[in-house]
Amino acid sequence: CPCALGLATPTAIMVGTGQSAKRGVYIRNGESLETATHLTAIIFDKTGTITEGKPEVTDFINISQLSNEVLLTHIASAEHNSEHFLALAIVNYAQSKHDFDFKSVKDFKVTAGRGLQTKVGHYQVLIGNQAWLEEQNIDIAELLPHAHKLGLKGKTPVFTAFNGKASAIFGIADQPRESAKHAIAALNQLNIETLMVTGDTSETAHHIAELVGIKTVIAHATPEQKLAEIHRLQDEGGSVGMIGDGINDAPALAAANVGFAIGHGTDIAIESADLTLVNGDISKVAETVELSTYTMKIIKQNLFWAFGYNTVAIPIAAVGKLNPMIASAAMALSSVSVIVNSLRINGK
Repeated sequence: CPCALGLATPTAIMVGTGQSAKRGVYIRNGESLETATHLTAIIFDKTGTITEGKPEVTDFINISQLSNEVLLTHIASAEHNSEHFLALAIVNYAQSKHDFDFKSVKDFKVTAGRGLQTKVGHYQVLIGNQAWLEEQNIDIAELLPHAHKLGLKGKTPVFTAFNGKASAIFGIADQPRESAKHAIAALNQLNIETLMVTGDTSETAHHIAELVGIKTVIAHATPEQKLAEIHRLQDEGGSVGMIGDGINDAPALAAANVGFAIGHGTDIAIESADLTLVNGDISKVAETVELSTYTMKIIKQNLFWAFGYNTVAIPIAAVGKLNPMIASAAMALSSVSVIVNSLRINGK
């Protein structure tokens, strides 16, 4: 009976996805579990992925003629409309410094991976990274030495401009996850290349990468550049994983052979990914790859047993050399053996 052949793959996949869920990794489809065993490279976002996703403003440098209170009120009012991790940190910082009511904003526009611009009161406010403000023809030369010092400490610099003039810079710290270094080491032991591709500055990105053991870093990356890096590695014959949590990561998550989303990330990132790290523990990535490899091993064993059994038993039964009762029992045993073998995945 070919029943065992029909059970060989789905039973193993079902047990594998169930075991993965127990470990805090939600797998959307069995194909992702199968694909994970072939990964040759994994790209990490930085903020909220390698780091804890709990950014905190540690530095605020005002070079404008406006008071700190005026600057922070208007900046917080602009950032209040953003869902970005860093925006929340800036709003919290402003609220910790003084009480204020959020001002209304007009013409609010976000450029993914770059920054935002909006009209707050009498001011045209720009907030974003170095490249984006320079693209808007803002002279930020006075802020660059501060940005360099912040980057060397692993802090993310966020530039601001009011009415076309550089006004202030924030330094935002976000510590690496406790599991990050172990997660990277575990992947390296599996001969999987690890890369960090982030929109952050080169100094900040390399500082964090060094702490967790990532050697290949691409900084100042836009969402399009993250996607391009996925395609480059795939074009070289690689099977690529992507781990991210934000809107900026969604295109890369969707294009990767296997996309891992951080559980507390944005809805669009989770929808774009194949797997979700429910608790945000990136050490589960290596465990998932190992589970995938073991599941594929079980599937091969199931197929070998089921095919071998049918190859031997069917000809014997066809010539009447097999007692019907024994044949029925053997048929049931073949299916049960496949199921029992698949259940071994629970012990992995």
